[in-house]
Amino acid sequence: MKIRSKFCFAVMLTTLMVVGGCLSNKKSMGDRQNFTVKVNAKSNIFRAGTVDADTNGGGVAPASVSFEPGADLILTIANVDGRVSCCGGGEQFNDADGGEFAGGVTDVESLGGISGITHPDKTMFLVGVFTDNSAARPPGPARLRAKDPKNLTPELFQSFFIGASNGKQIKVPSNATRLVLGFADAYSFTGAPGSYDDNVGELTAIFSIKPR
Repeated sequence: MKIRSKFCFAVMLTTLMVVGGCLSNKKSMGDRQNFTVKVNAKSNIFRAGTVDADTNGGGVAPASVSFEPGADLILTIANVDGRVSCCGGGEQFNDADGGEFAGGVTDVESLGGISGITHPDKTMFLVGVFTDNSAARPPGPARLRAKDPKNLTPELFQSFFIGASNGKQIKVPSNATRLVLGFADAYSFTGAPGSYDDNVGELTAIFSIKPR
């Protein structure tokens, strides 16, 4: 009787340990799906494909997070806070939705296999790029217009508009393993990427990447 009681107790203890371990693992996996990222105003989105600043417009390497790929993942933007300026003097600051510096028109070309992006009335807005474990290769995907619904279903290596829209949901490419955050900058926000080194400020982006 005593032996049976001890055996039952051992089985119960083992079961509790296994269940507890599973719950703990689920919690840690959930934690890894939620992110808070600082995005320096100098973050060059075109360096998502390479860390080489000289051939990709200068600035600093963009902020990024890694995650496990999946067929039904959704990027949900919870909040983007902070202000940035494209000018060293900081006379014009804007939030993640962008501002009106240089006439408020963005027409930045693609570079290094990362697509450029356009916007009819905003500059210096937050953009993202999904990558996988391969290197970006020119010419890359087509450029998106920031107001195009296709920004909610971007391809790999395709710059897409994020802005400050809380609750925005974006479909993650099934083979993506990394999200990169930065800005599409150029001289007067037109033409070849560049002019990052005089940018000032910082954004804080809070988001999740989870199954639908």
